[in-house]
Amino acid sequence: MPGSVSFVACWFVTSICFPPIGPSSTLLASGSSCGGVFETRSNQQSDENVWYDRAFAFHEGARILGHHKGDIRVFLFNAAFSIELLLKAINAANGKATQLSHNLLDLAKDAEIPFSDNQNATLELLNEILIWKGRYPTPTKPGRWDNFYDNVLEKHIIRQRNGKVGITRTNPTTVPTIENFEVLWDIANQKWSEIQTDKYKIE
Repeated sequence: MPGSVSFVACWFVTSICFPPIGPSSTLLASGSSCGGVFETRSNQQSDENVWYDRAFAFHEGARILGHHKGDIRVFLFNAAFSIELLLKAINAANGKATQLSHNLLDLAKDAEIPFSDNQNATLELLNEILIWKGRYPTPTKPGRWDNFYDNVLEKHIIRQRNGKVGITRTNPTTVPTIENFEVLWDIANQKWSEIQTDKYKIE
């Protein structure tokens, strides 16, 4: 129906050009126009607040999807993506060029966030979710499949023996549960808050 099409078109343009106001949302004033909002690729790429608002949105989505009863990868992918965006927001806030990489461990290192060994193991698994496991049945590179099951996933499995009985269970301190994801988010978000606080002090 024409009315429905108009509504959908209006919603789409409004959502793209005027995204919901997040914690750091700002309107840009120069560049190409999108329904009254002016922006350029370069200032969007270096704008820490744009990165943070996207991170915040995917974080909120991940929290909801964490209670989804279906495929857990839906939650994991959004969780991993929110962490990637948050780390890139931090690096942008520190004046560093935005990396094209999705490697969460490298991004965390650049952001100078002191994650623990267990938290880095969680990041490593989320990294695989982000790159392929949360999106495709198999990775594009065959070696990545073997590395995931032989090395990455193995860090999250505890194997024990009780006499002749073998027991296998997940490691609750590393597997990316909602709780462990929120810990990662809180640590990185604290770093973001500290940077913003320091900037206000300077101003």
